[in-house]
Amino acid sequence: MVGGAGFTGIEFVGELVEKVPQLCKKYDIDRRKVKIVNVEAMPSILPMFDKDLVSYAMKSLEDRGVEFRLGAAINECTEDSFIIGDDNEEIKAGTIVWTGGVTGNSVLGKSGFELTRGRVTVNGDLRAPGYENIFVLGDCAWVMDEEAGRPYPGTAQAAIQHADTCAYNIRALLYGEPLQQFVFDDKGTVASLGVTDGIGNVFSGTQLKGKAAAAMKKVVDNRSIFLLGGTRMLLKKGKVRPF
Repeated sequence: MVGGAGFTGIEFVGELVEKVPQLCKKYDIDRRKVKIVNVEAMPSILPMFDKDLVSYAMKSLEDRGVEFRLGAAINECTEDSFIIGDDNEEIKAGTIVWTGGVTGNSVLGKSGFELTRGRVTVNGDLRAPGYENIFVLGDCAWVMDEEAGRPYPGTAQAAIQHADTCAYNIRALLYGEPLQQFVFDDKGTVASLGVTDGIGNVFSGTQLKGKAAAAMKKVVDNRSIFLLGGTRMLLKKGKVRPF
């Protein structure tokens, strides 16, 4: 049972649906006795993707044996179960994995900031409401995309762009100039659904599904490895093997 159907949860479930059949065969376990259940409080998985990509991802995973429990808030996690929903339904499992994301440091709540799911609900210029000189960035910030009606994704590219806007606005405060509103420049997002399957938005809205998305995911991962350690690390740890 996997708690959370965001980016990490769905990529992990995608790995499970490929590994479970292999492990069942290796240890002589009836595949029909093994269930993979993904529990998510929101009404949909992968909120950072368009509905048609989400539908594709859900069908791909369901066809391979994943059961989704959406719109089910996890009220409690015990040693062998989740307690979910308004009626406190108990779902038992032999293995429980939590991927429900990160929360801001506890100092945020203790400081009296208004929080949304553990993060500070910031203004458009990334300042905490009611404060002129406090900026909140990265995983500590809940930054709304007003047009889409949902928060911007909590990704590295968003955090890097927070920093650029914050630096500009600190300078603007020092010199009495107008502050800049944060505008997310989406450079694309790709999620793996397994070795040969995935979904993605790249190149200003181009949608990818299936093997094309899986290939792009490898490109994205290889680029990250290259930026961290150059050619030597890429050759050592890069995902260059074919499908």
